[in-house]
Amino acid sequence: MHLKISEIVAATGGRLLSEDLGGVVTGVSTDTRSIGAGALFVPIVGPRFDGHEYIGDAAEKGAICALTERQNAPTDMDIPLVYVGSTRRALLDLAHFYRMKHDVRVVAVVGSAGKTTTKDMIADILSQRFRTKRTIRNFNNDIGLPLSVFQLEADDEVLVLEMGMNRAGEVRELSLVGAPDFAVVTYIGDEHMENFENHEGVLLANLEVLDGLRDGGTIVLKGDDPLLVGEIAGRKVAGFDALYPGAKNIYYAEPVGFQETRCRFHWRGADVDVTVPIPGAHMVMNALLACVVGLEMGVSPGEIAGAFERFTPPAGRLNVFNTQGGFTVIDDVYNANPESVAEAIKVLRRGEGRRVAVLGDMNELGRIAEARHREIGAFAAREGVDLLVTIGELSRFTNEGFASVGGNGRSVHFEAADDFDPGEVLERGDTVLVKASRGMLFETIIEKIKF
Repeated sequence: MHLKISEIVAATGGRLLSEDLGGVVTGVSTDTRSIGAGALFVPIVGPRFDGHEYIGDAAEKGAICALTERQNAPTDMDIPLVYVGSTRRALLDLAHFYRMKHDVRVVAVVGSAGKTTTKDMIADILSQRFRTKRTIRNFNNDIGLPLSVFQLEADDEVLVLEMGMNRAGEVRELSLVGAPDFAVVTYIGDEHMENFENHEGVLLANLEVLDGLRDGGTIVLKGDDPLLVGEIAGRKVAGFDALYPGAKNIYYAEPVGFQETRCRFHWRGADVDVTVPIPGAHMVMNALLACVVGLEMGVSPGEIAGAFERFTPPAGRLNVFNTQGGFTVIDDVYNANPESVAEAIKVLRRGEGRRVAVLGDMNELGRIAEARHREIGAFAAREGVDLLVTIGELSRFTNEGFASVGGNGRSVHFEAADDFDPGEVLERGDTVLVKASRGMLFETIIEKIKF
């Protein structure tokens, strides 16, 4: 990164409160714990914190400039201060300015599920031919996405950005920052339903990615999703090059062992043979979407296959491992909604020994929370789960749904993760699925099962 302070002032519409000492900004940070020399410090204001309190600390650690939304900020600081109306807004504006300084093609990934895995698949594929950057971990909101943009260097050719949302208007904001050339919509489902009346609202919120799509841009939508091929979506994508890969483009998808699926995809005359190293039919679809982006951007089928040979799934997304205690664990703790839990249970069904599902609450479902938890419990029973372990307040309904179906499976409920003792319920040879929403912090369950 190489930004003059005058560029920062212009990009943010800010006002310099002190003398421009002529330094060059080489990075942007919102966190003094990891700030480096030459950085611009952007203090974020939240309900329980105020980053302005750390401007002095940032200067001591090497920052050479800081933004502020305090008009009466002290002018005797050791570094120049740029006044802006909102530091969050300024961070977005500066990220857009920085993105447009670079001659890169941007791919945006949105959807109710599968964003991070699909983002990483796309980035690995495009890295076979182009110098590629991607969203840092899951930095997909109005703070994280700009920080991912600021990774760009002069010789980069592609940037793959994951865009998350929990309210209408958020994807639009992120898409205008990223100005994508390609957009990918993975799936529309029960995402943040506490903030939406129905799935059509979720659909429209994700299709806001079109608001920033550049002229001549392409949008790739899952062709088997009724909402994405329906009338509402059709009106939104009109005028763009819309592609609809789906089951018709999958010649075969054959499981190999427990963790892999050998696939052949066909797209616009090209056959692509890949081995997807993550279990689950939904991962096959994510892989197809990624392959379509690669082919559309000129990556060869052989290069795409090579990318999948080296692909490593993101942490907490259907990672399978064996423990010292003799369990096979399906670690899918990163997040959960009804659709992703159902898909994970389908993966569990292929396991050996007793099939045990350790499920926690699915958050942010609003008025449909009780019904969806009951439905997941009933689904687990019908899929032949031998033991259902539920943890959390909402998951009590999952347990009740499981019991309502009857069958041979048994269930047990714990109020909190701390109450769960693997030694009391698990047996050597079990295959164990662990899944819950992010706020449940089910990494603690994984650590318990490992030993």
